[in-house]
Order: sequence, then structure tokens, then C-alpha cells
Amino acid sequence: MAHFVCDIETDMFVEPSFYTNHARGFLRADLIGRTQGSVHMGFRLCDLKPDGNIDTCVHSFEKGLFITEGEIELNRNGELFHLHKHDFALIPIGVPHAIRNTSSAPARFIEKCAPRPKEDDEWQDSFFSKPLNWNLNGEPTLVSEPLQRMVGHFDLSQLPASQRVDNHMWGWSKKLLIDKVLGAHQFDLFIIEFDEGGQTSSHDHNFEEAYFVLDGEVTFTAEGAEYVLKPGTIAWSGVGAPHGFYMNRGTSCRWLEVMSPQPPVQFGNRRMANWDLIRSELAT
Repeated sequence: MAHFVCDIETDMFVEPSFYTNHARGFLRADLIGRTQGSVHMGFRLCDLKPDGNIDTCVHSFEKGLFITEGEIELNRNGELFHLHKHDFALIPIGVPHAIRNTSSAPARFIEKCAPRPKEDDEWQDSFFSKPLNWNLNGEPTLVSEPLQRMVGHFDLSQLPASQRVDNHMWGWSKKLLIDKVLGAHQFDLFIIEFDEGGQTSSHDHNFEEAYFVLDGEVTFTAEGAEYVLKPGTIAWSGVGAPHGFYMNRGTSCRWLEVMSPQPPVQFGNRRMANWDLIRSELAT
């Protein structure tokens, strides 16, 4: 199968072997990667305890951060940012960065990586580098301040009004967060919201998608199977895997979605019902 769905459990959070002796108070749940069938992405959920930190490291893949709880400080090649709930940041390929939690509460954040990070038994695609200087003049920049590159904040007011795209997709709203405009080259990260009664029927793509529910519930279909997604579940659809979303659970739903690689300018969405109709008409 080219899809995956699971509940996120506490025992999934472990110290990644790569960070042994290079992080304190850091645990991570690797939710989507090679094991789940992904070729293009890594999707991780990270916990950082109060006074925890991650040493300066460099990756040969892009990394996007999205804060779901608490707050962290990001040192991105000497630029300091104070990231709070629903802030996001892009870390380009090859850029040294370090993270710490100076607050009194634990922090949780998503890491979206592309291309897919290598596993421990593969070629080493990450390494630690000379420590970045945290003792710069002034406090870390808040994301709310203007003219900050490759960082941002999401709130509900940014979602446009829901729309009807066609007879197969309605009740839908989307807010892009990390994409080419922000500086990403390997993936898109955005918020999707569907109103109660909305849907997007079965379709597939030439890229992978992952879905992390923030609020509400939705029926997710993939390759003939049906699941209920809600906060605390993660889902993924691979290249060519037919999938759809149906708001038939008496509530709206909002989720964070990622695509890897970035979709083509045209024809990124192949709707099964449209092609079923074309085939039937051509056969007559």
C-alpha cells in the first residue's frame, strides 16, 4: 500500500541516535519516513523540555518547523528567533542551526524534512558543526515583527473564506505557510480547513502528502480503505495513491498538510471521477 495512518503514542518519542551527546531534553517521534513507505519526506514530531537544547547541526535537506505547543528559540546561522505556538520557520539546506527552550514549559514542534532524511544505516546526510554564538546583542526576534525572512505566524484570521472548486471539491480553504515564496525548494507546508459537509473526492498526485490534524475530525479514504483522522493521528499518501476527504462527522476539520516534492504548476491533481467520466464517454 502507498498510504499510512496511525495514532501518535507516547512511546514513539525517543532520543534520536544522531543526537546522542548533542542534545539535552530532546525526544522525537519519527512519523513518516522510509519505514512508512515514503521516498520524498520525513515528518517528525519533536518534544523539547524546559532548559533543553539541540547543538548546532547542518543537514543536506530542507527543514521546516511548525510550533504546536510552547515556545523555542531558533538560532539560524546567527539569526535569533523566538518561536511561539503556530509560528513557523524554514531552515534551508546546508544552513547551521541550533534550538533551545529557555521557558519553564515543554515545547512541541513539527519537523518537515525533504528530501527524505537518511536512516542510520544509510549515507550520513547530517552532521554537527562549530557552535553558533547565542550571546548576540539584543533579544531573539519575535516572528510578529515585519521584514523577517523565512519565518511567519499562522492564525485563523488568515484563512480565506471557504470555496467550491467544482462538483468534487467544496467547503475548502487553504493558507500557504512554507513554499517557494518563503524560500523553500523541496516542499510546501500549509493549513487546510474543510467546513462541515465539505469534501474532496478521490484523487491522486505525482507527489507525496502528509496530514496532521489540528482540530476537528474528518473521514479519510485511501486506496479503498477508510479512516477517521482527528488530533493525535497522522496520515500519509504516496505518489499515485487515490485518496479523499469527507466531512461527514458532524464537525469541521483543520489540518497541517505538506507536499513533497513541490507540486507542478498544472495538472498536480488527477480526479478519478473526471477520468471515469471521460473514459465512459470515449467508449460510447
